[in-house]
Amino acid sequence: MRNKTTEAIPYRFALKTMPPHSAKQALAPARLLERLRETAEQPLVVITSLAGFGKTSLLVQWRRELLASGAAVAWLTVDASDDSATFIPALVASIRVAVGLDVPARSFDQLGQSGADLWIASEVLVQIHELARPTYVLIDDLHQLSDEHAVEFVYYLIRNAPPNFHVVASSRADPPFAVEELNAHGLYTQFVTEDLRLRLDDTIGFLRRRLGEDIDIETCARLHERTEGWPMALQIATAAMARKSDVAGTVAGLSGATGDIARYFSQFVLESLEPDAVAMLVRASILKTQHPELCAALSGVADSGEILSRLEQNTGLVTSVGGDGDNYRMHPLFIEYLHSLLEALPAEELRVLHATAAEWFAAHNMLEQAADHAFVAGMRTQAMDWIEKRLRHLGVQGRIVEVLAWLDRLPPEEITRREGIQLTAAWACALCYRPQDAERLTDVILARPGVTPEIVLQANIVRSAVAIHCDDYTRARGCIESYDPELGPLYCNTLSFVAIHTGFPDRARYYQQISDGRGRGARNFYDAMYGAFAVGLSYLIEGQASEAAGVFRAALERAEASTGWRSLPAAMQAAGLAAACWELGAEDEARALLANRLDLIEQAALPDAVMLAYLTLARYENQKGREGKAFDALNSLAAIGELRGQPRLVVASLGEQLRQHAIRNRVVSCRMLLGAIDEIVAGADRPDHGLEAELRLVREIAAARVALLDFNDEGAALALERAGGIAARLRRGRDQLTVKLLAACCEGSGDDAAARLFAEALSLAESFRLVRLIADDWPAALECLPDLDRSGLARGAGITPAFIERATERCRFGWVPEASGHKTADPKNRPAQLSAREMEILGALSLGRSNKEVAKMLDVGAETIKWHMKNLLAKLNAANRRHAVDRARLLGIIE
Repeated sequence: MRNKTTEAIPYRFALKTMPPHSAKQALAPARLLERLRETAEQPLVVITSLAGFGKTSLLVQWRRELLASGAAVAWLTVDASDDSATFIPALVASIRVAVGLDVPARSFDQLGQSGADLWIASEVLVQIHELARPTYVLIDDLHQLSDEHAVEFVYYLIRNAPPNFHVVASSRADPPFAVEELNAHGLYTQFVTEDLRLRLDDTIGFLRRRLGEDIDIETCARLHERTEGWPMALQIATAAMARKSDVAGTVAGLSGATGDIARYFSQFVLESLEPDAVAMLVRASILKTQHPELCAALSGVADSGEILSRLEQNTGLVTSVGGDGDNYRMHPLFIEYLHSLLEALPAEELRVLHATAAEWFAAHNMLEQAADHAFVAGMRTQAMDWIEKRLRHLGVQGRIVEVLAWLDRLPPEEITRREGIQLTAAWACALCYRPQDAERLTDVILARPGVTPEIVLQANIVRSAVAIHCDDYTRARGCIESYDPELGPLYCNTLSFVAIHTGFPDRARYYQQISDGRGRGARNFYDAMYGAFAVGLSYLIEGQASEAAGVFRAALERAEASTGWRSLPAAMQAAGLAAACWELGAEDEARALLANRLDLIEQAALPDAVMLAYLTLARYENQKGREGKAFDALNSLAAIGELRGQPRLVVASLGEQLRQHAIRNRVVSCRMLLGAIDEIVAGADRPDHGLEAELRLVREIAAARVALLDFNDEGAALALERAGGIAARLRRGRDQLTVKLLAACCEGSGDDAAARLFAEALSLAESFRLVRLIADDWPAALECLPDLDRSGLARGAGITPAFIERATERCRFGWVPEASGHKTADPKNRPAQLSAREMEILGALSLGRSNKEVAKMLDVGAETIKWHMKNLLAKLNAANRRHAVDRARLLGIIE
């Protein structure tokens, strides 16, 4: 056994081998630490990213975790001045102290000299192998190591590493080693900037660790959007938030032009640059993306490209678009800071800058950017010519939001005068819920002398899209009465939504297949987005939530990649995906999908997307025990419906409010809501929008819930019979399951029939993976489960115990997914709905009856009473029978 020296690290190496402080609240996401754990056995892991993305912080956290596990950990920070004579001795010294190697201090004077290094490297590896202790060398800022001999020394250690020796390095550039062979054998992992860029769930997790669990998810989403996943900005912003009580206000006022972030830019970014470089950046900030050639034209700084490239490496505030160095993008917060400096320039200089940019963009056939800068420069006529040409191109590509942005900027007389803009603008208004503008523009188009049949056709399609956005399917069908099969692809989205709401959801998918396969070429983006939403919606109303989730998720990924996270196409697909995730039991994902998107959905999305988003939000808040917030969401849905003149949204809100009151046995509130629904559904003065059957379906299910609360099984059965007929006619599979479940709760249907109906509903729900069926539709149905098990119907219907467990656990009020951690139930929360049977048992308990007496009184078996008692105690958050009665009195359930 070798003798271990306790000699300290030579003083000249001490600072290089000392790790930085670790923040109390770690920023590195748990997913990154988990990936590091997965690669822990590899000889080389390199974390490669731009500055400000937390490479060093991640290494520090990894070091702390390794030490806690009992591993030996050496640390070394590389400086730009390091060569083999300084780096190699420092590295060996760090390893020596971390592991306790037998390397005399006098040997360090020989390191860095030819011949001595390979001997000492071999000796280090042999001793580490003999110790058989996991040993890690963490090297920070590896990109600063340029000495070839020092690089070769590190690579020698990696190539000859024993199984218990590992190197983990951070760098702003790819490692200076030939890693191909290691990579081919699975012995090398590289993390890149996108791995370190924070995701929304990372931001939420960090903020809640730092500021507490009560921070609103909307606030987290807004901060994530402003920082774009840049860890440095999040750290700075969070420090400011921790000092102030108004967290939401701090996020709303976050700016790169003021406060701590501006000081960071001033002190740590611009102070290190030459004045010419600063002047170039300020002038280049008028651009959305920075082309080095144009930056040079604006500032007269010839090496603009080198400056941008250097900033990318050193700060992470500038990133190369496409990675080729031809085009760069600045972080929005950095742009805000530069704009604050731009304001100091004379107005004439600013005009000249924009004119220069306009001419440069036009010369490079980038007409949108050219027109944008031309307007600012006062070049109106030239700008309009460029705009008209550009809008036609945007319309073909389906970039509707950009068209709409230009439409809002253009003078009305220019739109009226220029025919080339009108149809494109009409489409933009139709798809972004500006029906009055769309109708006005189509009127202008159709009133033109000599309008062609093709233009008339397109105008009618625009009008059908307006009708669908207005939830008027009678008018939508009227706009396509002259349907020509040869022109089918042009009508496909209208036909799909009409099919969904007239009872043919499968046809919606067929029409989309027609649109994809008629040889028209690639569909434009918006056309494809609305088509994908129609397909997802058709699956969702059939009850095929898993298939719907797949369609919505693929469309959402495309929308986010094309138009950004906060865009109407992304928000609309997120609404559909959130509803599907909710049905599948991914409740937290459903809520995260809607974060910071509800305003977009409310303003411009299809009525179906608005309904899905707000109903999902209300159910999420209700499940979490925040009943007030749930009803706030539903009241918002009703208000949107009233403002838009769309009764279906109002009825959906009332129906969901009634459902939430029903599961709490509030029969008076439910009767009032049913009356409000009846006023709308039976209203003689309400225009026919072709959605009568859907409104009637909501009404009949609501009536059945009220009847069940009144113990009127016959009335409930009649309402459910009518609802079932409508749901079957409209092929709304999810609603059919609701009808089956509620029908099983009607005792008048007979025990055997009810049990079979219940088994069928659960079997179908499991087939479609709808784990929220019982919790959302009628938690009281749980009392049927013991009979289902005893009769063998559950087993015969193929219902697995795992599915029953997942479905029933969600019936517990305030249930939290296991992955989110366990919470202590709030004693102030009201319990989940007590079934009629449980209310009877509770009344008997309040009179001091025993289980045997209650069973005899209700003419059921003792095992059935035990099952009900278990559910009753869980719903009331009670420890025993006496406690259950006390809790029920406290909550006002019994007198």
